[in-house]
Amino acid sequence: MTVMLAVVLFGVTAAVFGYRFYRQEAETELTVLATIATKQDYTDEEITEILKESLNYEVRYTRLDLEGNVVFDNMYDYSQLENHSDRKEFKNALKNGEGYDTRLSKTMSTTSYYYAVKDGDFVYRFSRERNGMIAIFLGVVGLIAVLAAIVIVVATIISVKLSENAIKPITQLVNNLDVLDESVQVEVEYEELEPLVEAMKKLSARLSRYIRRLKNEKEKISLITENMVEGMILVDENGILLSVNKSAVEFLNPSFVYNEGARIGELVKNKVLIDGIETADDEGFSHGVVRTPNRQIQFYINKATFNNNYGFMILLVDATDKLRAEEIRKDFSANVSHELKTPLTTIKGFGEMLENGIFTDMESVKKYGGTIFRESERLLALINDIIRLSEIEELSADETAEELCLVDVANDVEETLQLKADSHNITVSVSGEKFLVKANKSYMIELFLNLMDNAIKYNNEGGHVWVTIEKRNGLAYIVVKDDGIGISAEHQDRIFERFYRVDKSRSKQTGGTGLGLSIVKHIASYHNGSISINSEIGEGTEITVTIPCV
Repeated sequence: MTVMLAVVLFGVTAAVFGYRFYRQEAETELTVLATIATKQDYTDEEITEILKESLNYEVRYTRLDLEGNVVFDNMYDYSQLENHSDRKEFKNALKNGEGYDTRLSKTMSTTSYYYAVKDGDFVYRFSRERNGMIAIFLGVVGLIAVLAAIVIVVATIISVKLSENAIKPITQLVNNLDVLDESVQVEVEYEELEPLVEAMKKLSARLSRYIRRLKNEKEKISLITENMVEGMILVDENGILLSVNKSAVEFLNPSFVYNEGARIGELVKNKVLIDGIETADDEGFSHGVVRTPNRQIQFYINKATFNNNYGFMILLVDATDKLRAEEIRKDFSANVSHELKTPLTTIKGFGEMLENGIFTDMESVKKYGGTIFRESERLLALINDIIRLSEIEELSADETAEELCLVDVANDVEETLQLKADSHNITVSVSGEKFLVKANKSYMIELFLNLMDNAIKYNNEGGHVWVTIEKRNGLAYIVVKDDGIGISAEHQDRIFERFYRVDKSRSKQTGGTGLGLSIVKHIASYHNGSISINSEIGEGTEITVTIPCV
């Protein structure tokens, strides 16, 4: 094929260059004829006779005036010929003194060459026809075809013979490819093939290493997906499971056992997730929440296309805590609105009455003014607790920590609450060993203040409050115990929630905001600690807080 292509290209090239020489010769002849005819004072008939006697081929001679009208033509009735002012050679002769043009015939088998020269008031034009490019090429194509056929036959015979000799050792090499290694010795007839053998050995070894690396990558990806906290499922367009990790099975169907060819319906029984897959099939993406008895699982489904097929990638995230936090946030907002609305409504109502002069006697003014003052104090305490709670949640445990003694903090708080305790005939005692903890001092004061204040407020007349601080196993144990009214078991799980009150009427009478124990819990968490409660109705309450020591 290479030889044949070379022969064809040579023939075409020869024809092109031959044609160029052929055309150049014709143009030169016309130029010489025009020069001879115009330099002598010949008549049109004399010029025609000279052309006929001196040449063995026909040359057309045409004389034109400067307007392009044909004055004489030796081949045609010039009175019938159209104006030639638009011809290229005529326009160039007027402009430059001479002009050339080449025009193909309609069949493209011949080419007409034109040369025009201006002399005085006339333009003399000479033209002749010669074979075109196609005609010249057709003249040699037979010779090229015969030559190409001979070359192809000879080249084929030689190529087949050489190929047989070259392919035999290569075939033997390919047959031993599966055992090739850089340490394996392979004998070949041709020394030219030795570099190929060495290259194939290296390639085989490299391919083996690549396969091992792919296998390791696959095992690594499998290890990652199997140990992901999130669930991951891959399913094809027909609903057949391609991959499913341990977390996905645990989330959706713990009893499911994955087998090749298993369908998505065997794993997923939840209609919401099945509908999500159908939505993703139509829209390319979907998401939602699957609710189980113990969990709320968010799912995200993406439609993916590969190898002209498509499938779905399903990501499952345990959003139980997140959604529960969202619900708590909503409840918190509702509770804040409610808690703020109640005192504000009272203040607004009594303030409006006082403004309108409904209460004129001093006793009523003093009574309802006092109510406004108490509600304002409760409102201010509520706002301060909310701000305090937000501050605790936003700070990190190391930002304002310092070394302090919890017994000293508890004694300071006891002095602060002594007047309140005396007014209720409550005995408060602080005991424990002195040791250091790394904590935020203002937060620890608030922790003791809330716990001890609650123990006083919800105690019986003449009751007791015991505050004990101990160090065990690297932890500081803060125990605040009273012998007051106690808390029933049904309320103990919720007592640390924001705005939760066991006895709402008593809380309001004592000025409680419902945020005290929630603040205590957040302060304990802020210090990487924990809080627990032990209480019985009529026997008192014991709250234990643990935080790490220094």
